[in-house]
Amino acid sequence: MLTVSVERTLIQTKKAVLDGLARYNNEKMGKQRYKRFAISLRDGNEIVGGIVGELWTAVLFIQYFWMEQKFRNRGFGAKLIAAIEDEARRFGATRAYVDTMSFQAPGFYRANGYQEFGSIEGYPGGVTRHWFTKSL
Repeated sequence: MLTVSVERTLIQTKKAVLDGLARYNNEKMGKQRYKRFAISLRDGNEIVGGIVGELWTAVLFIQYFWMEQKFRNRGFGAKLIAAIEDEARRFGATRAYVDTMSFQAPGFYRANGYQEFGSIEGYPGGVTRHWFTKSL
């Protein structure tokens, strides 16, 4: 008998879901490339900023991007995003996408050539979530 259950620990269910999706996607699209990588900004040995992304098929998804406040607005963010885009191109990426909140960096992504393709309002404090894409 089939049952539906709420899971509080995700490991087993997440693995089953990801394995099932991979099998289905491979069946429909053939074996796909998947790579995860990061670019860091360092002050000596200390990481003071970084960007983490993953490439699936030919699309880079920028998952996380952070920089210490004192290094912002000095061109380092543009260097980091250019570096991850270049690395993704080396793996065959032709497009990138990212999401960000209205209080985070929508202006930064626009200034770096990203175009908004969607948003959702309704987060606490009047915050909006924005999705951006860029052809690489």
